[in-house]
Amino acid sequence: MFEIIVIILLAAFAAGGVWAFVVTKKTKKEGIETDAVVSRIELHEWSNTGETWVQNDVTEEYYITYTDHNGRTVEAMLSNPGDHTFKVGDRMKIKYMPDREEYPVMVKIL
Repeated sequence: MFEIIVIILLAAFAAGGVWAFVVTKKTKKEGIETDAVVSRIELHEWSNTGETWVQNDVTEEYYITYTDHNGRTVEAMLSNPGDHTFKVGDRMKIKYMPDREEYPVMVKIL
């Protein structure tokens, strides 16, 4: 029974990764390009412990603000910051899909 649960969890994780890859690729190809600015950064601290070790880590979620094709201001979490470290006020070019404005994709750092 445990093996089945592990297989289901791994399949769900893999499906999520494939979905994110497909959406990112489609957005880069077909999305609307606009300028964006880093509006806030959320830090998440976590610890992972083993029998003989402890790993403390901090992850960052970058939120950007941009104006959509209807002139509305949108704030959304940047889906692909890569290995870049940003600070509030940093500018970039992004692409977004009108039906998925909450999933912008960075295409160039300005």
